[in-house]
Amino acid sequence: MLNIAYHPIYQLPLPEGHRFPMEKYDLLPTQLRYEGSCEEEDFFTPEKIPNPLIEAVHCPDYLQRLLTLE
Repeated sequence: MLNIAYHPIYQLPLPEGHRFPMEKYDLLPTQLRYEGSCEEEDFFTPEKIPNPLIEAVHCPDYLQRLLTLE
């Protein structure tokens, strides 16, 4: 069994023609299931990481800007 983190909320509105089109991330799980590479049980919805773990690997300034969407 694979462990693939996926949730449809992980889409950002990017400008048309952006080099990382978000549509592909939504289509990828469908394609993997279609071709038989993955089953539904291979996908999971990740949970929020506790702040102490995030704080252990990111500087406080970066974390504050991330949390305030700067």
